[in-house]
Amino acid sequence: MAFRVAAVIWTAIALAVIAIVHFSLAPQFDLVQTRLEGGFVATVGQLFRLEAISSAVLAVLILVRPRRWSALVVAVASVVALTLTVASTVTTIELPFGLPTIPVGPWLQLRVVTAAAETLAVVGSITIASRRRPK
Repeated sequence: MAFRVAAVIWTAIALAVIAIVHFSLAPQFDLVQTRLEGGFVATVGQLFRLEAISSAVLAVLILVRPRRWSALVVAVASVVALTLTVASTVTTIELPFGLPTIPVGPWLQLRVVTAAAETLAVVGSITIASRRRPK
């Protein structure tokens, strides 16, 4: 039981770190943009803010409802985020629906921090999903 509680806490902290990093980086990525149909302009900064908000929501969700289904949602979201983080160090990522392209970037400190937090969120959420909930 104590290990499951620890997994919930470290997963929530990891998701909070991801949210903080993405919120802090969003303004610098507002210049990378594309124009969608209807004249709407989408920026990578907006995508970063969306990632930050979703990480914050998932952190609250896993704290409030540490169930198997919520842990699996966190695991899937974290695997996707980790894949995008690692892939964007190697190649430019072309997003569907005309969304802005995520540019290639080196392994800088905040990218390493984010990748580590995403890895902790994956491990923590899998731990939560695999352990029985206390009665």
